[in-house]
Amino acid sequence: VLAEAGLQRLELSQRITQRLPMEIMLPAVGQGALAMETRADDSATQQVIAALDDPDTHAAVRAERAMLAALRGGCLAPVAGWGRVTDGSLLLTGRVLAPDGSRKIEVTQAADPQQSEALGQRVADILLSHGAAQMIAAARQ
Repeated sequence: VLAEAGLQRLELSQRITQRLPMEIMLPAVGQGALAMETRADDSATQQVIAALDDPDTHAAVRAERAMLAALRGGCLAPVAGWGRVTDGSLLLTGRVLAPDGSRKIEVTQAADPQQSEALGQRVADILLSHGAAQMIAAARQ
């Protein structure tokens, strides 16, 4: 399984045989987003890169990362998240899978983009109330 964007950059689009819909293959948290980090005291660089910031993507990634943190997940946890802004509303879908694929918990919630971290926490709370912690713990064993 390869990312479509990568194949397009390599001019190999003709080799794509199937696109996996989000219902089947939700991305990992932060997938496809780029971030830039600067020194705290480097305001000149911060001003330059501020022009590159996309507010919708920023809100989506903040929500996804807040969800992952609240789940205490990491790069090996079977957690997926997809944040997106649609019609001015931030939607976050969170998914946790059992390590063997036998069980799936999925939640989608909406909020104002300014409430991205609270949305991530809310999605995580719902996932946790349905047994996500046990599924994540099982993946660590």
